[in-house]
Amino acid sequence: MKKTIFGIFSIAIAVSTLQFAQAGLFDQCTPCAKIADCNPCDNADYCAPQSGQWFLNGHIEAGFFANGHGQKSRYTGGATERGRGADDNSGNTCLLENTRLTGGQINQVYLSMGRSVNGKRGWDIGGTVDVTWGSDAYITQARGMEYGAGHGSAADEGRWGKGDYYAAFAQAYAELAYKRWNIKAGKFYALFGSADYKSTDRFFYSLDQGCAFMPHVASGAYVTYMVNDQLSVSSGWVVPGEFGESSKYNAVFGGLDWEPTERLNLRYAFAAGRNTYDNDYGGSYNVFIHSLGATYQIGRKWEYGLEWSLLNLNVDAVGEKKYNAAYALNNEIIYQYNKNWALGVRFGILDNNAGDAVNDLDLPTGEWYMVSLGANWTPNKWLLVKPEVRYDWIKDAAARPFNLERSSYQISGGMSAVVKF
Repeated sequence: MKKTIFGIFSIAIAVSTLQFAQAGLFDQCTPCAKIADCNPCDNADYCAPQSGQWFLNGHIEAGFFANGHGQKSRYTGGATERGRGADDNSGNTCLLENTRLTGGQINQVYLSMGRSVNGKRGWDIGGTVDVTWGSDAYITQARGMEYGAGHGSAADEGRWGKGDYYAAFAQAYAELAYKRWNIKAGKFYALFGSADYKSTDRFFYSLDQGCAFMPHVASGAYVTYMVNDQLSVSSGWVVPGEFGESSKYNAVFGGLDWEPTERLNLRYAFAAGRNTYDNDYGGSYNVFIHSLGATYQIGRKWEYGLEWSLLNLNVDAVGEKKYNAAYALNNEIIYQYNKNWALGVRFGILDNNAGDAVNDLDLPTGEWYMVSLGANWTPNKWLLVKPEVRYDWIKDAAARPFNLERSSYQISGGMSAVVKF
């Protein structure tokens, strides 16, 4: 009954959005020239007219995903909460993170509001609040905010949502700017990995393997300094995947974004610290996270993207010490066929040596490979359609996370539609 109500609600919003679009709401949009990282409108994340520095925009994504094994999503043991392990996530839902249902689903109902900052003339203050609901919102929930009222509590204590649909403040931060300086404080997207949470900011419908273990959000504060038009550096204090309890989880953060040429962009981010609260790992641990990414515009229509992500944990478990690591390498090649069609191929690998010590990640040990073929169709300025076919396989013969732990491979595919407003 709840899923039916959710579906009717989302369809109503989509219809209303289409009516606004037909009335000329998006007439101020300007098509972008680049293939990736482009905004269809000046100073906006989506096709929406701006009034000064204040903004209000968003999108809705709905779609379906299926797998060759014919397995459907299910919960074991009468559980009503979404699980991430193979026992709870049968079928295509085992590892793909953002494709919960074998059938149709509402991935994201996303609303962003706030005030952008411009420190060129002096001090300026603003902020952003992003609210999201859907089957993907689980990804942006943080312990201490959307679930787990206290450290050491049950993982799903007080979680905002259950079953397939959840809600979260994807971001909620204040921002201060002064000339070349910018400061953010609150909850924000973690600057690790290659795939963005927002479906409008990534090419493929499904996520790459690095998203299975890299934090999507973080809380704290960091400062960014624009050295020049090509280089910016960042530093601060963050709590990856958490909100609050700074005395029990401290991590220093650093990063840079460098564009040495018009074709090449390089970015790097890291967090290093120690977590001492009661946790699933059996003891306190040191953590080191980093990611290195690059995008290169091969030609007018071709672009290549590379991302290397790494997670290291040094766990002081009772009576023993364990060193655990997982890394992911993701490659994407995008071809802009014309202004309405873009084609993409993606190849990724995840090597997990963490084993049981990082049990809550529920990742298969050994080498996990993936290849995806996808497309983006933009018939107009407010609609994006993303079909995809994907093949995953595990090299370790002992790891069989697909088809109810009976298979080491899986072919899957689906399609989503994104309405921007």
